[in-house]
Amino acid sequence: MKAPSFLVSLFESHQSDLRRLIAHKFKKTHHDAEDIIQDAFHNILHIENPEAIENPKAYLYQTAANLALNRIRKQQHHHRYIAAQDQEASYDLCPERSVSARKDLERLEQALTSLPEKYQRTFLLSRVQEKSYREISELLNIPESTVEKHIIKVLKYLREVLMEKQS
Repeated sequence: MKAPSFLVSLFESHQSDLRRLIAHKFKKTHHDAEDIIQDAFHNILHIENPEAIENPKAYLYQTAANLALNRIRKQQHHHRYIAAQDQEASYDLCPERSVSARKDLERLEQALTSLPEKYQRTFLLSRVQEKSYREISELLNIPESTVEKHIIKVLKYLREVLMEKQS
């Protein structure tokens, strides 16, 4: 899909200001702001008739702000979930659960090491080093879509490994 020239112009005119705004207003890193802006333009590119947008700049800024808020909500939800799991674990960690949890971790580690190196590396960069898909893409010199596919395959495989244990 080729971007209409007015969208290219919109991008060139507002990218740096929008990046600064997103980074400042939403306390995001430069890379997070870049990802949000890219997603905003991606959304606009998939509108059936983007030329009909009454105020493209306002639409772009609102889209980016909504994406940033969604990202913040997702991160907050994730942090609350982790905190709840940590709190639950601190109360419920009887010796049997501790042994079971350790065995689960060993199974996951074995499963992860049984994967091809490209999947291991992509997954560890994402989940352990907390790199964005864009950063991983640049580090490994692969498209972002490939990074996403690797992560999906690893997560599916690890889920299957855990489900086998429960069966």
